[in-house]
Amino acid sequence: MALRVEAWTVELPLLEPFRISTGTSEKTRTLLIRLTTPDGLEGWGEACPSKTVLGETLEDLVEAVRKIKILEADYESIEKIHELTWSLKVPSSLAAAINIGLLDLYARSKGSPLWRLLGGYRDSIQTDISIGIMEPYEQAKRALEFVEKGFRILKLKLGLEPEKDVERVKRVRDAVGEGVKIRVDANQGWSVEDAIRVISRIASYEVELVEQPTRWDDFEGLRKIRRESPVPIALDESVKTARDAIKAIEYEAADIINIKLMKTKGITGALRVAYISESANIRNMIGCYGETRLGITAHIHLAQAIRNIQFYDMDCDLLTSQQAFQGGASIENDIRSVGEEPGLGKLVPEFSKFVRII
Repeated sequence: MALRVEAWTVELPLLEPFRISTGTSEKTRTLLIRLTTPDGLEGWGEACPSKTVLGETLEDLVEAVRKIKILEADYESIEKIHELTWSLKVPSSLAAAINIGLLDLYARSKGSPLWRLLGGYRDSIQTDISIGIMEPYEQAKRALEFVEKGFRILKLKLGLEPEKDVERVKRVRDAVGEGVKIRVDANQGWSVEDAIRVISRIASYEVELVEQPTRWDDFEGLRKIRRESPVPIALDESVKTARDAIKAIEYEAADIINIKLMKTKGITGALRVAYISESANIRNMIGCYGETRLGITAHIHLAQAIRNIQFYDMDCDLLTSQQAFQGGASIENDIRSVGEEPGLGKLVPEFSKFVRII
């Protein structure tokens, strides 16, 4: 079937600069696509590039999508959608957008929400909220503010100053007290030796997990850290595809693998990572880059569908000062859900914020 392809870019400012070990962001820039069938059925997808992880820029996506005005695709089979997605010679995040858009069409054509067709395991998820690298007292202050807003899981960005990282975690725990979960993410920032030392010290502050403590390609180092860590180790940048998940399993480098749709070329690739992880008794987390409400909604459909996805970092759209879509995944305190509308659900685009590409 010939599907019409339309594309826009959108740029949204963050509520405040967001700093991690690899840099600081002040806005999010993504590409949105709409696939339309000859009879007018629409499916939406989003591509959010990552230069540091995927080697992609928004400009790369714009150049690639301009070459696609008509997409020949069969959206009546999940397996055929996967086959088509992985045959595309486009950047990973653009393949993800097309995959999401085709699955949106698939579920709408069936009159069912996507999460029910993919597995239908749970009807809501509890997200964490991320706090960028700040001075320890600032991170503690921000943590308390989020707890007062109803969040019970905090994800602290670390990785620049090992000694100060320990103080950051201590200050946050002292501020929020017991009953609030703390996760930390070094974004590859520590050496193997620093990671082992920091993790041993912050474990007493009831840290739930440590994400990507050192370089993405240092599987030997990650195995050593995991063997010596009293805290579960999650891998993110190290695992993009199912093949990477197999490598992490072979090295015994992970307790948890973080799935992101931009890394896995969409939802069908993410399913492969989840099933491989489960077969090795490794749980999954689901995270995001800088997606709008559209991309977050797609992630939450997957999170609600699959039992093995048990940790949720679904907060990117909560960190922007504006929204590109109304509707989609709801948020009440820290509970998110996507409801029973067909496809990805009712998402109303704010076209005034979009810049048309094709």
